[in-house]
Amino acid sequence: MVSKMNADKYFTLEEQEKIHQAVVDAEQRTSGEIVPMIVATCRPYAEIELGGLAAGLTIGTLAALFLHDPWGPIQTQLSLPLAGGILGYILCRIPAIKRRLIPKTSIADAVHLRSLAAFTAHGLHYTKAHTGILILASLFERRVVVLAGRGINDKVQPGTWDEIVGIIASGLKSKDGCAAFCAAIEECGKILAEHFPRSPDDRNELEDKLVTEQ
Repeated sequence: MVSKMNADKYFTLEEQEKIHQAVVDAEQRTSGEIVPMIVATCRPYAEIELGGLAAGLTIGTLAALFLHDPWGPIQTQLSLPLAGGILGYILCRIPAIKRRLIPKTSIADAVHLRSLAAFTAHGLHYTKAHTGILILASLFERRVVVLAGRGINDKVQPGTWDEIVGIIASGLKSKDGCAAFCAAIEECGKILAEHFPRSPDDRNELEDKLVTEQ
């Protein structure tokens, strides 16, 4: 179930430290800020479970009418809609099924909005010269987003972040997410260092740890 996708425990403490160190190393060369983030899901999509409940109730009711026994106990007639509703609800909470029932546009919108909210909530919007980069991976949606401040986007070529997205997406798919995050952070550091080398008076504006949220 979606609720079992625990972003806090996706990486071990050792892996989280490796990602933290990757951020520290990358930011040694640049005045920019990098925030890696992993979330369980970008939104609950509760309408899918409710749809499954309604569909199950409907199918169960139709089955009860079709199999109606006028001499049978009323409890038996009521049990079919109830069982159908519960089964429909449970099935629609299984990630592999639920994900297929959500329109791709809804998933894209949810991931986009969550990444924008996270960009602001974690202070990237307020970094000096707007040189912050958010790397967000969502477990349920199986999507990766890289958001950069306008100071960076004014300098880099369109499509620059596609490679970073691909690195993490491939790593998560192959169950090597830690190495993928570290590689992506290193690449972001190189891009930032090229355009925003670290100055002598530079200070660390944001925490370097992996951010995890449900």
